[in-house]
Amino acid sequence: MPATIWLIIPCYNEADRLDFDALAHLPAGVTCLLVDDGSRDGTAALIRQRTSDTVHLLELQPNVGKAEAIRRGVLHAKAAGLLDHATWDGYWDADLATPLEELPYFLAYADTLEGQVDGILGSRVYKLGSTIKRSLRRHLFGRVFATMAATILDLECYDSQCGAKLFRCSLVEQAFGAPFLTRWIFDVEILLRLRDYRLIECPVRRWTDVPGSKLTFLRAAWTTAFDLFRIRRHYGKTALQRRA
Repeated sequence: MPATIWLIIPCYNEADRLDFDALAHLPAGVTCLLVDDGSRDGTAALIRQRTSDTVHLLELQPNVGKAEAIRRGVLHAKAAGLLDHATWDGYWDADLATPLEELPYFLAYADTLEGQVDGILGSRVYKLGSTIKRSLRRHLFGRVFATMAATILDLECYDSQCGAKLFRCSLVEQAFGAPFLTRWIFDVEILLRLRDYRLIECPVRRWTDVPGSKLTFLRAAWTTAFDLFRIRRHYGKTALQRRA
């Protein structure tokens, strides 16, 4: 895989879920920065024992939430010069629900399209030939959220919340420079920040719901609508206008 990728993986109490075997066999050209977000279960110590040329660790204290952990990870990589020779940066969920083997497929998929692609978003589309294993409740919540985001923010995105995304390194400051308003649905903020760029969705070939998510559906349901309106108010009319 010719393009170099720096991947940020946020970790909060992931000692029982991190797949170190997968991290030890990364696709060619991929380097991971695992951001321990104030874990209390020894996650950082486990990662520290397994750091290498392609697996790095950034420790945060106290816990700052997924959105800020990813943001700080990306900005740390940039400030340290780690992105100087990279083409893509992005983030991936620590449970590896989307296998890391999808990374070369993401780039190959983008190469089939004409013109430059600035961002590649994993999308959990049920289709022939793919294996998407998630609960009916999670699927329905995802469709409700997508409908709400499309209505409130005017976003044409099938699955903004899939935790597998890549962006051109040249867009780091625009996408991650400013703090996010929300801890969990920050993905839609990135889409608004990069609305003038070409972002595509890539249907993942395999996705498996891994037990142990830190976000409950009841908690998400209570906060999602409120956060979407906060985002709309903050980004204003300019960011919500469609590209000409």
